[in-house]
Amino acid sequence: MDVSSLVEVAPRERFERICALTGAGISVAAGLGTFRGPDGLWTLSPEVERAMHAHLLPGNVDALWDVWGGMWKTAAAAGPTQAHRALAAAGASVITQNVDGLHQAAGSVDVVELHGSAGRARCLDEAFCGWTGPADDARRADPPQCGRCTEPARPAVVLFGEMLDPEALGAARRLVSACDLFLAIGTSGRVAPASWLAPTARAAGAFCVNVDLHPDGPVDPAFHARVVGDAEDVLAEWAR
Repeated sequence: MDVSSLVEVAPRERFERICALTGAGISVAAGLGTFRGPDGLWTLSPEVERAMHAHLLPGNVDALWDVWGGMWKTAAAAGPTQAHRALAAAGASVITQNVDGLHQAAGSVDVVELHGSAGRARCLDEAFCGWTGPADDARRADPPQCGRCTEPARPAVVLFGEMLDPEALGAARRLVSACDLFLAIGTSGRVAPASWLAPTARAAGAFCVNVDLHPDGPVDPAFHARVVGDAEDVLAEWAR
């Protein structure tokens, strides 16, 4: 069912183990656009498309630094949104599809980054070197380079054609299996691996709610309810 208030269906005080899955929609208020749709980054910036694919490496490393490095700078300058701060204040564990670091900046401690982090870098020659470290360390050189072997470095984000970190997937599964309230915020949650998180949480006994400003189609049957509204307002009211 669609409702207008998270407080109405899932009052904060009723739950002790809250887990939130977040997507691009939660960071829009920080100046970061979503990817799809007529106003999405893919439509407005062809360079974003070039920065998404592993098979274009190493020829698209410059685009990776422009797009993902630019996203990190924008997020750092804006800081976390009310929605990020609300989840931190509620003590929610977070599984995020975002790479902007805003959950950690808001004070969330238990954060699983499914798609890596634009604030970290790794050596392009992963098989030989395997270095990872802060992106700022790599960017001390121009172009950015590995902090160990001085080969080129890239942002440590997961591109199309690359596998997700199995440790992150395992951590995500443990969190959703242990929560009593599961929230999907700023994401439809319909693309794997996010698509199995809500069903896993529900099967383990959690109450599942999707918070979406622009819902597409009927409520996913994995969720008990969908709150139609801006995550900023919905979560700020709920956390209070």
